[in-house]
Amino acid sequence: MKLLTMAAVIAAALGASAAASADTFDFTYNFSDTQQVVTGSFTGTTTDGGQSVSNISDLQVFFNGIAFSGGVGPLVLNSWNTTSESFNAPSASTTLFANPSKNNFGISDVDLSVNGGPDYEFAFVNDPNPATGSSVTALNALQSDAFSTLPFQFDTDSANGTWTLTDVSAVPLPAALPLLLSGLGLFGFARRRAA
Repeated sequence: MKLLTMAAVIAAALGASAAASADTFDFTYNFSDTQQVVTGSFTGTTTDGGQSVSNISDLQVFFNGIAFSGGVGPLVLNSWNTTSESFNAPSASTTLFANPSKNNFGISDVDLSVNGGPDYEFAFVNDPNPATGSSVTALNALQSDAFSTLPFQFDTDSANGTWTLTDVSAVPLPAALPLLLSGLGLFGFARRRAA
């Protein structure tokens, strides 16, 4: 009976770790008014099947294929505060959502809560205040490309473009099946020993 209880505890622990695990995510935002696109990836923790992700690290961002690198500092993630109408200090609780209407974040080479002059920025804001509203902005002040009408890359729209957030490290069924079978075998072995 002791082994049966131990097997149940181990199974519960494995289930809990699977429910809140660090995964790798890719994201894309295609601006609605031009051919410009922001792509990127990061590592984060999700507890709801990839619908929202926090504890974000290893951020990589590209604007029209050009990496956000070489700016003032490493990339920083800030959340937009709809009450104060400003960016919060960086925090592990900043969340990115699969549902675009829930996103309120800024990724930049500066801390946007104290510095308004980034070399790179990708901001996705959904604010109920009509004066702010919903908007997506991308800026690369250090590089230009064929799409730019200014000497740097820049685009903004009213969050009407296409946003995707994809968990690219989810365990596919063929890899998960042996794990499930070994767990069931362990449970059966423990039950047989307890009998």
